[in-house]
Amino acid sequence: MIKNYIKTAWRSIKNHQFFSILNIIGLAIGICTAVLLFAYVQQELSYDSMFKKGKNIYRVYMQTSPEYNQEKWIALPNAVGPAVKEDLSGVQQMTRLVKNDFGAPASIRAGDHNFIEKNLYLADSSLFSMFDFQFIEGNQETVFHQPKSIAISQSTKEKMFGSQSALNQMICVNQRDTFQVSAVYLDLPKNSTIDCEMISNIMDSWMGKNVYWSNASYETYIHLKDGTDPRDIAQQATKLIDKYVEKDNRFFTAFFLQPLPKVHLYSSDLKTGPTTRTGDIQTIRTLSVLAFLIIIIACVNYMNLATAKSQKNSKEVGINKVLGASRKQIIIRFYIETATISLIAMAIGIFLAILLLPLFNAISQNDIAISQILNWQNVSPVFIAWLSITLIAGSYPALYLSQIKSITLMKKGDNNGTKKVLTRQLLVLFQFATSITLIIGIIIMLLQMNFVKNKDLGYQPQSVLSIPIRSIKGLDKINALSHAIGNIPATKSSTYAQSIPGYNESGKTVYKFLTDKQGLPTQTAVTFGPIIETLGLQLLAGSDLPSIIGKPDSTCYVLINEVILHFLGYRTPEEAIGKPIITEMSATNSIIRGVVRDFNYSNLKSSIGGYTYYTMNKSPESPRNLLIRYQAGDLQAYLLELKKAYSSIAPEAAFDFTFLDQYIQSQYEHETRSSKVMTVFSMLTLFIACLGLLGLAAYTAELRSKEIGIRKVLGASTIGILNLLSSSYLKIILLAFLIASPIAYYLFNNWLNDFIYRIEMPIWAFVTALFTVIIMALMTIGYQTLKAAFGNPIKSLRDE
Repeated sequence: MIKNYIKTAWRSIKNHQFFSILNIIGLAIGICTAVLLFAYVQQELSYDSMFKKGKNIYRVYMQTSPEYNQEKWIALPNAVGPAVKEDLSGVQQMTRLVKNDFGAPASIRAGDHNFIEKNLYLADSSLFSMFDFQFIEGNQETVFHQPKSIAISQSTKEKMFGSQSALNQMICVNQRDTFQVSAVYLDLPKNSTIDCEMISNIMDSWMGKNVYWSNASYETYIHLKDGTDPRDIAQQATKLIDKYVEKDNRFFTAFFLQPLPKVHLYSSDLKTGPTTRTGDIQTIRTLSVLAFLIIIIACVNYMNLATAKSQKNSKEVGINKVLGASRKQIIIRFYIETATISLIAMAIGIFLAILLLPLFNAISQNDIAISQILNWQNVSPVFIAWLSITLIAGSYPALYLSQIKSITLMKKGDNNGTKKVLTRQLLVLFQFATSITLIIGIIIMLLQMNFVKNKDLGYQPQSVLSIPIRSIKGLDKINALSHAIGNIPATKSSTYAQSIPGYNESGKTVYKFLTDKQGLPTQTAVTFGPIIETLGLQLLAGSDLPSIIGKPDSTCYVLINEVILHFLGYRTPEEAIGKPIITEMSATNSIIRGVVRDFNYSNLKSSIGGYTYYTMNKSPESPRNLLIRYQAGDLQAYLLELKKAYSSIAPEAAFDFTFLDQYIQSQYEHETRSSKVMTVFSMLTLFIACLGLLGLAAYTAELRSKEIGIRKVLGASTIGILNLLSSSYLKIILLAFLIASPIAYYLFNNWLNDFIYRIEMPIWAFVTALFTVIIMALMTIGYQTLKAAFGNPIKSLRDE
């Protein structure tokens, strides 16, 4: 019996090839898109799920005081972890994580080779047991048994030592510290927040030995005992502030616990920490909704075309009923037809997903494997989707046609035509309202990202690169490097600096009076050289910092921005020049050397705060980078000259560089990636909708062919016929636009509100979306309407 149903379904598919092909293409694209999006979502949701103790592991974060805008920080003082472990009985283990040199890339010397490592961490030994490290050389118990030991990942071991054993091999970091490899661990999974490639013992460093409640730079995880309430632990941890921190020194007010499974996706409101693998639950929700919308639109297409095709099927169904077919048999027949089409589409969709996976990975900047698409977690939703498509998309023809009396089905004309037309119009309305909403969103996202890319930041990051210099021993060599690079013709200026803007500065406070307990939190960076010229800062008054300071001079020379100027109460920049300023670098001997225009040192989601560049003898911080402004016609040749100069002075250090403008754009990597994914899949959504419209246009033209023939015989013009066939669709699109516009405004205005500096909602984006859909719709139905308009009326009327 089932075999006969399948044969009947296959015969129906072959008899209506045009509609069947449209359905298969639409469903296949929808399934392909949904499979890729669900694989991406599944990978994001799987972060940190592999750790056995994960349900009891929490990351500690803190809320800062009002002068720091009550921000929530992931980075904590290094005293928090030990205090929580010691004082709170519910805490079983704790570990702290901090990147080498607070985030600066490390120059590694292994044997005769130099390497750059950006994921060298210092951590407590408990890290290995808390996060289930698997060792292939050495073991967890002895990894930090000896001082100056270091553990490395398998990929790092293969990069540095090849196939030979790495145990007891010596590694030199930044030409300063020598470590012995004590263990090699399996690479951490790609869906692990912890991204260490090399780990040294924090207790071998002053970072672990000198415990303090001031510098907030350490990511801290705790493992709670079974049955412990994390809310109680957070409250008890907050009470430790009163116990250990003097009231005048408190820049944070409370501690909170974040469950490990939520660390990856629920940290967008937290000030970032050292780990780089971060996501956003809003993006996951958006992509999940987009995946479901695409599947729904593909189903809507099927239902639309099925209702359109039902007129042709009605006589066949009527004959079947006259010959004794039951309603149940009719229902089964249509469901099997739908199941067959959707099964073919599903197979094609999965094949397309596998074929397009490299392109999707490139667009989403991900590394999803084929096995992730074919695993049971992805296959089972695909099966559910197939079942849902069969039941939902096949429901209308199965249930509707099966209930109509055979005499009605045998009649000429469109049975219950008004109801069927209304149903089709509502489905088309839904498709185009969704498409218009997505197109408006794409335009707004792209405009905002273009605004971010081209906004005047208050300085000129283009044609500036940074070279790490922490691995160069001795001031003489550093000065020799600066001199050598300065002699390269393409070099315009250079300066030593603690950091590039927005990365790895120090947090210090500026005060109005010595007796003040509360001041203005600022970002500070020590620099030696023409920082204004090198970065292209805009000087409002005064001069650049001095390049040379005499040894007896103990003055701290300071460049301030307008935020600090206004905090200090000066009315004009000129008024502040030469005046003393109370800083943490030197409370009694700091002088304002110059005032620069406010500049966006952080990303555009943050407002501009106080910023200070300073130079002095015996500064509390040291420069980590050589910033270089260049003007090179041949950039690759210039980079080779830089590397040659660097290697000649520091042959045992690895050469590395960062383009400042690329670093700035990397801060919006998540938004850029999301906008690319949205663009591609929104266009696919519109394409699927147009496929359905193409089928409907073909059906409408065929259904009304006799009407068109009569109108032409009676003198109707071609333009009149075109208007007759297309006007109904244009009305639907206009109604869809009216529905989509307020929805798009609400959704994407909220998205823009995440940015302090943003575009205004562009009205023309809405108009563009409307005309895009209209043009796509007219192009889609154009051939069918023209074919009907120019057709010979004799052919359509000859059987009347």
